[in-house]
Amino acid sequence: MSASTPAAKRFPAGMLTSLATLYDKRWLAWYFVQRQLSRNYRSSYLGFLWAFLSPLFMIALYTLIFSEILGIRFREVEGDSTLNFGLYLYCGLIPFLAFSDALTSATNSIRTNAALVQKVVFPLEILPLTTAIAALVDKLFGLGVLLGVLTLLGRPPEWTVLLLVPLLAVQMLFTLGLSYLFAVIGTYVPDVRETLRAFVRGLFFATPIIWPPERVPESLSFIVDYNPLAFLVMAYRDLVLEGQLPPLSGTLWFSALAAALFVAGFAIFSKTKLRFADLL
Repeated sequence: MSASTPAAKRFPAGMLTSLATLYDKRWLAWYFVQRQLSRNYRSSYLGFLWAFLSPLFMIALYTLIFSEILGIRFREVEGDSTLNFGLYLYCGLIPFLAFSDALTSATNSIRTNAALVQKVVFPLEILPLTTAIAALVDKLFGLGVLLGVLTLLGRPPEWTVLLLVPLLAVQMLFTLGLSYLFAVIGTYVPDVRETLRAFVRGLFFATPIIWPPERVPESLSFIVDYNPLAFLVMAYRDLVLEGQLPPLSGTLWFSALAAALFVAGFAIFSKTKLRFADLL
């Protein structure tokens, strides 16, 4: 019992110290977010304008491919069902892409910043955090475009869109927990990033983005019921497109999972970060 007590004390103390460091260095985190966002667009002539143009092109492209060419028009609602499917598809892509971009970037965040990691005074907790925030902020431009398109089509979002704010906070906890965890794994096992890419591609097809959850056979319902990204995608669509609240049970389950993942991922990162410099 006595042997485990010091470790038990070190665990919350180390985690709280890391959280305090993040808060004290929040200005540095914001600088890294801005740097990463500007890096995404600085090599193009239109710069940040692409943050708005790219979502418009994606909506048009997905509408053309899936509705006009493949003839997928299962979402029969008032108005043009072809265009509505393009919006339906893009709305589901926003949270998924924010998650996948953050996770794949965080996995390699320690190794790609080896010069910073080997500086004793640099707060390593900032690296996975800034990749997750930058990925989410980048996709928020697309969300703004989506809301603008809905308004132009005469279907402005309802008051439920305001509930995206707490949903984004929970989504960030969920993404950060996995980002910190995979940042550790990626530092110890460099090849895990490619494995993760393949897994994320498979996860895309296992999430109701290009297919409706109602069409899943009962024998395969676990694909939706136990897939946290499925809840996230459907919650976005409920709040933005349908003007209704996501199921309370699913919201509580996803929130509890996000909190648990964040605590576990951040605790593991805080405990192992001192060894990173020796692995690079």
